[in-house]
Amino acid sequence: MGLTARPRDRWIPWAVAIVAATSVYAVAVAMTGGFKFSLGTLRFSSHSWERPAAIALIGAVALTMRARGAIAGYVGRIAAAVESTTFCRTAVVAAGIWTLAVGIAFGTFASGGADSYGYVGQARLLAHGRLTDTIPVSADFTWPNVDYTFTPLGFTKGTRPGVIAPIYPPGFPLLLAPFSALSEHALYIVVPLFGVLLIWMTYRVGALSGDPLAGAVAALLLAVSPTFLYQVVQPMSDVPCAACWMTALVLASRGSTRSAIASGAVSSLAILIRPNLAPLAAVVLALTVASSASARMRRAVYFIVSIAPGLAVLGWIQDVRYGSPLASGYGRASDMFSLSNVTPNLARYPRWITESHTPFIWVSLAAPFWIIRRAAHGPLAWASVVFAAAVWFAYLPYVFFQPNEWFYTRFLLPAIAVMLVFASAVAISLLRLLAPLRRVPLSAAMLIGVAAACLIYAERQGAFDIHSQEQKYPRAGEYVRTRGPANAIVLAAQHSGSIRYYADRPTLRWDLLSPTRLDQALATFRAQGFEPVLVVDVGEYDSFRNRFAASHQHAVEQLTPLAVLGDARVFGFGDGSSR
Repeated sequence: MGLTARPRDRWIPWAVAIVAATSVYAVAVAMTGGFKFSLGTLRFSSHSWERPAAIALIGAVALTMRARGAIAGYVGRIAAAVESTTFCRTAVVAAGIWTLAVGIAFGTFASGGADSYGYVGQARLLAHGRLTDTIPVSADFTWPNVDYTFTPLGFTKGTRPGVIAPIYPPGFPLLLAPFSALSEHALYIVVPLFGVLLIWMTYRVGALSGDPLAGAVAALLLAVSPTFLYQVVQPMSDVPCAACWMTALVLASRGSTRSAIASGAVSSLAILIRPNLAPLAAVVLALTVASSASARMRRAVYFIVSIAPGLAVLGWIQDVRYGSPLASGYGRASDMFSLSNVTPNLARYPRWITESHTPFIWVSLAAPFWIIRRAAHGPLAWASVVFAAAVWFAYLPYVFFQPNEWFYTRFLLPAIAVMLVFASAVAISLLRLLAPLRRVPLSAAMLIGVAAACLIYAERQGAFDIHSQEQKYPRAGEYVRTRGPANAIVLAAQHSGSIRYYADRPTLRWDLLSPTRLDQALATFRAQGFEPVLVVDVGEYDSFRNRFAASHQHAVEQLTPLAVLGDARVFGFGDGSSR
C-alpha cells in the first residue's frame, strides 16, 4: 500500500520531513550551543535545543499513532534502499566532500612548531633538490653545543659542521615537494586529498570484506572521528600514512599480478612516510599471497620487487642525513621504544580511544565472530584484523605522553579506520535481526548518536580552532621579514623553524643556550653585523626571563616590545649597550 494510492496519507512525508529536520536542528544546537546572525535589519538567534526536540518527539508520536501501517511500508523501502550500493556510495561521497570541506575550511595553511615545520620545511628543501640545510658557522661562536643552539625544531645535527638534517622521514615531504614548488598554499591541500582517499578505502575494506553498508557507516564515522578531524587540517603525515596502508590492503586483496605490484609500491610509499610501521608490509604481503590460489609465488616476488625501490631511497636519504642507511633523525630506537612504556600506554590509549570515539568502537573486538559467519573475503577481513592489532602493538612500546594528550591517538589512525569497519559490521549484523520498523530508527539513532558524540568531542578539544591557533607562525615570520631588521638573527624556541621558513632569517634556540651565555651570544652577533630579535609565545616569555635572569644576564632587562601577533610576541634588545 503506497502513498500514491491514498491521497489522505500525503501529509506523512511532510510530517516525516519536519520530524527529521527538527531532530537534526536540535542536535546541531545542542552540539554547537546555538547560533546568532544578522541579515540586513533582521536578526536570528537560537540557543535552545529543547523546543525543536519536543516538536520532533510530538511529531514522531503522532506519526506512530496515526500512520503506523503507511510508515511501516515506507520504513521497509528505506531499509531496502539503505542496503543498496547506490546509497552506500552516495554516503561515502558525502563523507569525502565533508572531509575535503573541513580540510580546506579549517586547514591551518601554516607551518610552525616541530611537526608541521619539520615536514613543510623539508618539502621546501626537497623541492630545491636538497636533503639537508645549513646553519651559521663562525669561530667566534664559542658557547657550548653551538650546532644544537642553531638547530630549529623539527631538525637535528647533521653529519658535518654547519649542516642540519630533518628529523622526520622523507615520504610525506616528498609528496608535498611538487606542491611546494607550485605555491606556498598548494601543499596544504595534500592532507585533505589523502583524507578523501582514506575515507574511500575504509569503505572499500568494508565492502570487499562482505558488507558495503558497514563500510559506508565506517567511512561516515571516520569522517567525524576526532582523531581524523584533528589531523586532516594539519600538514602532518598521519592521514597520508593511514591512507596508503589502507590502499595497500585493498589492492593486495585483488589477487592479481598488477595489484601485487601496485600494493607493493603503495606499501613502499607508506614505509617512506613512517618507517617504524614497515613490519605492516608483512601483513600486506601475506594478503597478496592468500587472495588467490594461483601464481602465489609470482605475486609475492612482484610485491617484494615493487617495495624495494622505496626502501632503497629511504636508506640512501638516511645515509646522507645521518651517516647510516639504518639511522634515523629520532636517534637510537632504544630512546623511543621500551617495554617499560607498555603499561603507561595501556593506561592511556584505550581511554583516549573510548573518550574520543565512544565505546561503540570496541564492538570491533567481536570482529572474529563476524568474519567466521559473514565475511565474503576472508583473507582481507583477517588481514585487516591482524593489521589493526599490529598498529596497536607498534605503539604500545613507544614513548608515552601526558594523560591529557589524547591527540596522540593519531598514531593509531590506520587501526581506528579498521576498528570502525568491524564495529559497524558487527552492529549492523545484529540490527538486521530486527524488523525494519525497529531496525531503521535504531540504526539511525546509533549512527547519529555516535557521530554527534564524536563531533562534540572534536569541537571541545579544539579540532576546528587549530587554524586560528597556528596563524601566529606566519604572522610572526611576516613581521620579522618585512618590519624587522634586514640583518636580524632571531632568538626563538617554538618559532625557531617558522621564522626560518617565513622570514628567511637564522635562528638561535634560546631554550638550548646556556643560561650564562646570553649576553655573550648577543655581543657576538652584533660584532658580526647581526641585530638580535626575540620571538616567543605568550607562555614562553616568563620561561625566557627566568632562564637568563637567574644568571644575571643584562640582555633580559633590555627587552623592548615590538609587536603582539596573536599568541606571538616580538622583542628587540634595546640599544645593545652593556651595563
